[in-house]
Amino acid sequence: MKQPTIKLLPIRPAVRSDASTVLDVLVHITPPAADPGTARPTLNLGIVIDRSGSMDEARKLNCAREAAAFAVKELVPGDRVSLTVFDDKVDTLAPNAPVGDRARLLALIAGVQPGGSTALHGGWAEGANQVAAGRVPGGLNRVLLLSDGLANVGESRPDAIANGVHARLGTGVSTSTMGLGNDYNEDLLEAMARSGDGNYYYVESPRQLAAVFAAELTGLTATAGTDVLLAADPGAGGAASEVLNDLDRAADGRLRLPNLVAGFPVLVALRFTVPPTAGEARVCAVRLDWAAPGATERQALTAELVLPAVAASAWEALAPDLDVQEKVVLLTVARLKKGVTDALARGDAAGARACLAQARALLQSVPATLEVDAEIVAVADLDRQIEAGDHMGTLKRAKFEAHNRRYSKPTARREED
Repeated sequence: MKQPTIKLLPIRPAVRSDASTVLDVLVHITPPAADPGTARPTLNLGIVIDRSGSMDEARKLNCAREAAAFAVKELVPGDRVSLTVFDDKVDTLAPNAPVGDRARLLALIAGVQPGGSTALHGGWAEGANQVAAGRVPGGLNRVLLLSDGLANVGESRPDAIANGVHARLGTGVSTSTMGLGNDYNEDLLEAMARSGDGNYYYVESPRQLAAVFAAELTGLTATAGTDVLLAADPGAGGAASEVLNDLDRAADGRLRLPNLVAGFPVLVALRFTVPPTAGEARVCAVRLDWAAPGATERQALTAELVLPAVAASAWEALAPDLDVQEKVVLLTVARLKKGVTDALARGDAAGARACLAQARALLQSVPATLEVDAEIVAVADLDRQIEAGDHMGTLKRAKFEAHNRRYSKPTARREED
């Protein structure tokens, strides 16, 4: 069985011998490559469409129908699918079954019309029930929720909904969410995807759908590990002072990481405080463990970082590792984007723009790279959206971009209509 690899990359290749050192360390996890010609696992997809009244606005229902149709067209014989719709009521238009009459499924999707309020939790729960009813052992069983709204019928507490999603994950049913338009509760949809070991998307335009589903299907079909956990222990006398990624934690304190998907490295930036030492210092040790498809026991991998100790003058003369520096800056910018969303949520456009100004200054302080340049463009786009008065769109977009950066996920960029 192929295993991932772990590299521990410090921002400087030494610690100080005469004083404590604050050291950023990049944990670079590379999932194993998929074997050429390997057939993808069977997919069991529960499509759940929000048909509440607000979906009739700004082409949102059209986008949801296009997304659902795109998903159906990507399935192959042997896959399973169900179709559930909800407003204040929940209806299953196509119970879980093997993909058969594709034309019938597409006609059902095309016929979905807007209705009343938003029983988001009830719609998701029925979709999860459908997936569970046709669960494929060794396959990939997922709910795909497409919604524009706030949960306002039935269970609406984000924590309770996220806990229910996580409980379903324990039975092998994962959840991805797509937020359509600018009305949805991005915190709820992100929490559902995080708790459900799936993906969260902000869809601004139907033109994004191809890229969105390319990312979603890649994640479904090239997964080498799920329920991925990382423990990081500092050396003697040291401390793990900060995790720059915004990651959830397991009950025992370990970090929950994204699934291990071929072609998508997982990057975690940790900040350690290392006490003064002579000779060399054990900065940290990490342990990665995960559930591998087809394996009966969890897999594990460990790595350790030991660095020489040098005097202050020698340490200050060491050039920072540019890759680590870049990733630390990009993750810090992701935090500032979260500051943008917090400011806009309280109506503080000036505070949001101040966060963007900090982000811009930080990006300009490091050497230019493709990712840094792309982030400068993204920050400028957000600033223009705020200037144009599109505060809700900016909030959604900034939250989505920050989520993807912190979770090492590619962003399906908007294409203007």
